[in-house]
Amino acid sequence: MKSLIFLRLLLAFSPFWASAVLIQHASKSTFNKLLNENKLVFSAFTSKSIESLSSFNTNFELASEDVKTPFVTVDCGEEIELCKEHDVNAYPAVRLFRNHGNETNRYRGRRTSSAIKSYVTKQELPTVTHVQPSSLPSFKTIDDIVILAYLLPGQTSLLKSFRSVAAKNNRDLVFGFTTDMPSADAEGLAMPSIVCYKNTDGDNRVMNGHFTESNIEEFLAMATPTLIGEFSEKHIDKYMVPGKLTVYIFASTERDQTTMRHELTPVAKKLQQYVKFGVADSVEYGPMAKNFGLSEERFPAVVVHAPVNDQVFPYNQARKVTAAHVEAMLMTILEGRATSGQVFGDDAPEIKIEAESSGAKTHDEL
Repeated sequence: MKSLIFLRLLLAFSPFWASAVLIQHASKSTFNKLLNENKLVFSAFTSKSIESLSSFNTNFELASEDVKTPFVTVDCGEEIELCKEHDVNAYPAVRLFRNHGNETNRYRGRRTSSAIKSYVTKQELPTVTHVQPSSLPSFKTIDDIVILAYLLPGQTSLLKSFRSVAAKNNRDLVFGFTTDMPSADAEGLAMPSIVCYKNTDGDNRVMNGHFTESNIEEFLAMATPTLIGEFSEKHIDKYMVPGKLTVYIFASTERDQTTMRHELTPVAKKLQQYVKFGVADSVEYGPMAKNFGLSEERFPAVVVHAPVNDQVFPYNQARKVTAAHVEAMLMTILEGRATSGQVFGDDAPEIKIEAESSGAKTHDEL
């Protein structure tokens, strides 16, 4: 059969997590039927025969879990006319079809399962969700960044301001509010308050007291950026600042990237005036890691680069990366007590890291 339908019937412990439908290698008739029957359809035009696309195909399948929107893959090796009809010239090409196919948005974000799921989650939710107490735990972790207002029932003018700001930003952020006082008390929050939950790095931020639209916008501008960004060749200038050290964190999995961000964000916050941190995909930027003297068999890995004099300081890849040891490493370098090529972290706990294999990258619509 050309169309393999997989229904994932999940135990929905809140209204924000629902059963997902993944339809693989859909034919033209199946695809058009989906568009006609659904307000949203998320599609990947890809290939099942190109080995380098297998990693993306797996990530797309994983992202379909715990969302309501149907996910569908189209094999452009078989459905040539369907791919031409939707102007697919390179793949994977990822599209969101809205309002029964009358509106099409090209997805140009990262091809990781979490990034894909995050994008679709924001399309599914209302501009502002009224969150009930039983659903708060799941809502606070529904996306990488969640903005939640804690309001008293009568604070309608504040809710109006919150909705206004959310309407301008809900394509990028998830917004919700609760009027449950015990939930605010449990987190030590006054009412009103707005909390920015940052699940990627754990660096949650809080704004207490009454607010205006401009207050919220200023809070979002301050609270939402991550101190440890994602390195890309396009934005290399951000990581080559002469007056700062650069810490590169090479990791091959989303889990490792999140773990490293949670561990090292406190250090990044403490030393942000002197140090720039960035996470680099160890598969895509493997040659860069090798040029820094890192072994491609052991990731995640950390290396410090001083752009001003091109000095490099690796962290022992056989040792666990801890905030305390990385901070000590950076202080030694900043104080001029280190020599180029010096390896740090030898006194950190020893770990055993198994090598992970991964498929090669391929050209796509990005």
